[in-house]
Amino acid sequence: MFQGKATSDSRRETAVLIGLIVLFVIALTLHADWSRNNLDRYGDMVENYAWGVLWQWGYYKHPPFFGWLTAAWFEIFPRRDWAYFLFSSLNAGLALFVLWRIAARYGDAKFRLLAVLCAMVLPSFTFLAIKYNANSAMTPIWGALFLFYLRGIERQRLVDAAILGLLAGIAMLTKYHSAALLMALLLHALFDREIRPILLSTFGLVVLGTFLAVIAGHVVWLANNEFLPIVYASEQGDGSVADAASSTARFVVSLVVYSLPALLIVFLMRGMGRHRRGSISFISLQNLWSSAEGRALLAFAFLPTVVTIFLGFAVDAELSAVWALPFFTPLAILIALLVPRTALESRVHLSTIAVVIFLAVIVVTAPLIKYLTRDENHAHFAAPTEQMIAKLDALWLQYGGGSLHPYVAGDVFSANAAAFYSAYKPRIIEGNSVEYSKAYLSAEKLRQRGLILVCMEPDAPCSDVINLVGIDRATRASFDLPGYDGQSQWHFTVWMVPPQRGSREAALDRPLRCEEVENGRDAGADHLCPP
Repeated sequence: MFQGKATSDSRRETAVLIGLIVLFVIALTLHADWSRNNLDRYGDMVENYAWGVLWQWGYYKHPPFFGWLTAAWFEIFPRRDWAYFLFSSLNAGLALFVLWRIAARYGDAKFRLLAVLCAMVLPSFTFLAIKYNANSAMTPIWGALFLFYLRGIERQRLVDAAILGLLAGIAMLTKYHSAALLMALLLHALFDREIRPILLSTFGLVVLGTFLAVIAGHVVWLANNEFLPIVYASEQGDGSVADAASSTARFVVSLVVYSLPALLIVFLMRGMGRHRRGSISFISLQNLWSSAEGRALLAFAFLPTVVTIFLGFAVDAELSAVWALPFFTPLAILIALLVPRTALESRVHLSTIAVVIFLAVIVVTAPLIKYLTRDENHAHFAAPTEQMIAKLDALWLQYGGGSLHPYVAGDVFSANAAAFYSAYKPRIIEGNSVEYSKAYLSAEKLRQRGLILVCMEPDAPCSDVINLVGIDRATRASFDLPGYDGQSQWHFTVWMVPPQRGSREAALDRPLRCEEVENGRDAGADHLCPP
């Protein structure tokens, strides 16, 4: 494979590429911040933080690494939407940087620039990457893992083996779906005659040992917590073959549809009419078979999809299109390889201009998107979240004393939002379950920190928590807030139990007593407060 040369041309192309990645991060951050009323529709982003600040080895839905990264980021940056979108955009920018380093194995400076340009217009690196969660977190991690897999093939140094094992462990601690990539690379290493001796050498043992050391803490946590994330994953979908088949079809179609913007870049490179510079070329793709690095790229591009589909049918799981986000790193490189050399030499600047225009468009149109979606009530997209937390903070200061780190439960989205936005930094009770939260929740801690139950009406989740957790004394407040459309009303009910620093008795098994705080409307729902 062509490694590229340190020429003035390549240095210029490198400077352009780094500048484009910086521009990409800025544009994506501005687009996200200016186009949204809330972070995301389903509350994944506030959930990441709410989990991460608990600093556990696992959570009831997922392994912990992406939550840890989120919590670490906000140790430095303010807990504001713009800072979260900057984090998401930097994650995508890091994925582009890693893609650039991978592409250097397969072409010169112009080629790797084109590969990055192709990725910049893909939804997996842009609009879908705005929502930082386990899926988008995998993209740079999978890319870095494959990069060090290539370095291992090229250099066979034990330090690269240790880094490869570290990244493999981090990938699994991010999402179990990373097993698809690990299985794909293992199959490639076993069946590629050039790679198999490396796998079976000390290099392979160092990779395995490092990997096991990295995931050991999570494995112990799983054993102590009844393998909760694995149980959760197994319960997704309806468990039928028909459901698995239909979700597989949607999954495959999404791979094609999400690739279309990059294919448009390829057609732009070809030109039109008398300005056409050759047709699509498959020669470079065919040449990949001639080297171990090329065969590794093909394995990275296609085997994770095959493994994902196989595992989906094996457990009758419903495949989600967003699971494919990290698949597009190798696909962007393969798409760039379709461009003939003549077109690459003469027209890559047109693709650069097109991508810059694309980035400008997503920034300029962001306020319009926000205006058009102001009354979208799908899930929690239009909920007045920050206003609700401001009201919650005022109530906690008045009735809870304003102490730090109370526990918060009830409506899952609202509780997670409180963990992220509240000035008092509450800690969630995962899934409203004392059992899920046993590693960090106890009767004594609950007594010392206090509790906030927050619900959007109807407030059945609060009822569930009250039935599980009996507390000395609760104050209830109900309030309304206008929606972003200026017409809808959002109804909230909050129960507050201040810290109890007097009695040393356990609080978990005592009944709840309520005081009503009407705050301008009938509190209702008296059956939620046992006498």
